[in-house]
Amino acid sequence: MKKLLLSETTVVIDVREPWELREYGNIPGSINVPLGQLNGALQLTPDEFKEKYGGAMPSQSQTVVFTCLAGVRSKKGMETAVSLGYTKAQHFSGGWQKWAERELIQTKDVGMGAICLSRGGPGVDLDQAAAENREFLSTRTSERQEMVVLNDRLAAYIEKASAFTKKLVRSLEQQNKLLETEIEALKNRYLKPTGLRLLYEEQLKELKRLADQMRVQRDLAVAAKDAMAGQLEMMKVKYEEALEMRKKAELDIEAFRPDVDAATAARIALEKQLENLEVELEFLRRVHKEEIEELMKQIYAAHATAADAYTLPDLSNALKQIQHQYDDIAAKNLQEMDSWYKTKFDDLTSKSSKHVDKVRSVREEIVTAKKDIQNKERDLDSLKTKNEALEAQIRETQEKYRKELEELQARIEALQLELKSSKQRTALLLREYQDLLNVKMALEIEITTYRKLIEGEDSRITSVMQSMQTMSLMSGSMSVHTAAAAGVAGLADREGRGLVGGLDSGFARGIGGGIGKGVGDGSAGGIGGGLVNGITGGVGGPGATADYTQEQAVEMTERKTVLIRTVKTEDDTLESSTQEKSYSISGAADEEE
Repeated sequence: MKKLLLSETTVVIDVREPWELREYGNIPGSINVPLGQLNGALQLTPDEFKEKYGGAMPSQSQTVVFTCLAGVRSKKGMETAVSLGYTKAQHFSGGWQKWAERELIQTKDVGMGAICLSRGGPGVDLDQAAAENREFLSTRTSERQEMVVLNDRLAAYIEKASAFTKKLVRSLEQQNKLLETEIEALKNRYLKPTGLRLLYEEQLKELKRLADQMRVQRDLAVAAKDAMAGQLEMMKVKYEEALEMRKKAELDIEAFRPDVDAATAARIALEKQLENLEVELEFLRRVHKEEIEELMKQIYAAHATAADAYTLPDLSNALKQIQHQYDDIAAKNLQEMDSWYKTKFDDLTSKSSKHVDKVRSVREEIVTAKKDIQNKERDLDSLKTKNEALEAQIRETQEKYRKELEELQARIEALQLELKSSKQRTALLLREYQDLLNVKMALEIEITTYRKLIEGEDSRITSVMQSMQTMSLMSGSMSVHTAAAAGVAGLADREGRGLVGGLDSGFARGIGGGIGKGVGDGSAGGIGGGLVNGITGGVGGPGATADYTQEQAVEMTERKTVLIRTVKTEDDTLESSTQEKSYSISGAADEEE
């Protein structure tokens, strides 16, 4: 893998989008800040910048180099940085091809060799390099044998896993078909009308019709009750008026009672006076009669005596006249007294009779009103009883209807739960099926990766053997500058473009001082993810030399596989999710990431 070696005063910011990094590769050591986020990113605090973009925030005293694929966005990034105070901001108008011309950075490949963009350096001992190559060849041979064993084991495991996966997939497909058949049957069962549904629909219609009839009867009863209530209110008003009249009559009676009592007392007194007068009159009559009899006796006696003596005058007529006069006077007085008493008694009787008649009429009206109220109350009680019976019948009908609806709803909910559980089972099986497909895909990708690794190992060992044969024929007297001039600087066979100091997916040989070979994607100033064998001068600019490193460590190459999962949810919608899995494979020091 190549790493970017920058000075402390230089920061490289890659303004490309993340998807471009995934497609074309990134620049190791650079900070990826998309152009749309650059203005806000340079205004963050250092901690926020480091947390968001994974690198140290550049200061205004540092040289900030902006790069992109072609150079247009890097220029805009430089202008944005300059407007924010970064006076040392630079960009490469031609993209990665202008890196070497600026002489700002170095690149290093941690593979089999290194290329340093320096102006001079010591030569390379060919014997020592040959010994190291032999040691490396033996190491690679043992590693290859181990890889063969591991590949055999992996192939056996993959075959078993593939057979198990196929078997499981077939069983899942069968279960899926069974579930689909069951779901279709349930849909046909509960979506299409059945005899039971028609039966309870007819019953529901009949119950609704009865409920409507009961509702109409209830409305009529309520209307009748309201009418009776109105009549009752009217009767209550009349009753209240009668009570008021009765109270007024009682008050009048109470007011006239003293007069009646006084008249009664006067009548009683007059009756007593009349009795006394009658007694006195009778007494006077008896006295008068006795006096008259006594006088008559005296007169008769005197007449008899006078007759004897002389003849006296006859007084009987005079006495009779006097008696008649007294009788007339007494009769006249008695008649006047009787007429006066009768007049007074008639007046009192007429007055009391008027009040009695009025009280009697009021009492009769009260009795009539009470009878009407009792009749209305009896009618109201009968209507209440009828209304209660109708309401009870309506409640019974509603309760019966509600129970039937609850039973039907419970059955529907049970069927819905059963359908939901079937959907969940189906979704679970689909999820397991998708997981198995993802595992199968991952295994196929891993098999492809192993195949590429094995092919890469074969090509690399072949190239090493060819390099060793070439080195044995080379002359040691050739100078480093001649080898550098004979080398290929920036030669590549991908789109005819070369990068200074390395090869981009190309293959070149330098004869007479050094051989440089690269397979993979090259970046600015170096060879990325490829195999570089630089011997006696290497590949670089004029006069550049290549130091052959003794590091032959076996690196770990991380493979990332994106698993796409599609799951059918309860709402019959498809949800997709992605998951990245990493696979570490040993013995892939030269494989590009």
